[in-house]
Amino acid sequence: MTKEKILVLCVDRDGDIKNKVGEAGPIYGRDATLDVATRLALNDPTESDANALFGAVKIGDELKSDDKDVEVAAITGSENIGTESDAIISKQVEEVLERVKPDGVIVVTDGAEDEYILPIIQSRVKVISVKRVIVKQSEHLESTYYAIQSFLKYVINDPKLSRLILGLPGVALILYFILGERGWRLILGVIGTFLIIKGFDLEDQIHRFYDEFKSSFTTGRVSFFFYAVALIIAAVGMLAGINEINSSGFAYGDVMKSVPLFISKSIDLIAFAAGVALAGKAVDSFLEGEGVARYLFIGILIFGVYLMAITLSRFILGQMDQITFATNITLVLILSIVTFLSIRSLRKMSVPAGE
Repeated sequence: MTKEKILVLCVDRDGDIKNKVGEAGPIYGRDATLDVATRLALNDPTESDANALFGAVKIGDELKSDDKDVEVAAITGSENIGTESDAIISKQVEEVLERVKPDGVIVVTDGAEDEYILPIIQSRVKVISVKRVIVKQSEHLESTYYAIQSFLKYVINDPKLSRLILGLPGVALILYFILGERGWRLILGVIGTFLIIKGFDLEDQIHRFYDEFKSSFTTGRVSFFFYAVALIIAAVGMLAGINEINSSGFAYGDVMKSVPLFISKSIDLIAFAAGVALAGKAVDSFLEGEGVARYLFIGILIFGVYLMAITLSRFILGQMDQITFATNITLVLILSIVTFLSIRSLRKMSVPAGE
């Protein structure tokens, strides 16, 4: 019965052997592999490929001691890792297999990077085992390095993750560069806005608003101008709230004072901006021959939200007595109930009787 011939193949995908000792693969035989390993270690004692070569020789010796038919070889790629390196590896694999004609291969590498060439070898011959030869002190470090490298590649190739992992920090750094220490407030505001959008699942609504805004511009609808004016008014309202906090001397960390003050100063313009945007949408619907009653009820709902916000903020600031507070809250509840019932009845009326 003939013995199974085993090839112990050391793989250097990034071509360090060729670059540092001038040996282009394939390298055949135990003695030649040991000689290259020794010269590589003397040239660069920190080179991990030297350990892989010594590891291949050791595995070959162990198999020979068990009376196995073993051949040791090494192949080298290129420092241009990727298509160029893998093409060289593929050609050398063909040469080695043609010369040695093994029944199986034990692949020896210096880390996870070289294991990318496994499919090249597996498509041509049976792979018995894969041995990673890593210096014990750096095993966890190298594994962590490749894990981080894989994660970064995944992040760069995924648009959603790249916006989160790379985009937001990039915006924060630019704001800090432009505004200095004062930029931290704006940075925290951007992060807070992002967290609110994610936490309350507002992405779809924002996308719909953006698509509506873009559509109104490209189709020349009246609502585009209403939307543009509404955005400007809302921005002015927010700036007014921030300026009020700055002039009052309240610390931004004093939430119970700064937030109600911001709302009480900015809510008038923000609510007006919402009304302007709603009016633009209502005008579009009217010009297209659609009903506008629902926009009237939505306007009432906006007024209810405005009344709720201004009531709470002024009550917290001590600018409203309890009777007025209770009256306003009751009015808000009545407006909300009437609005929801009206919208529900409108929806029922718009559904055909047969459905």
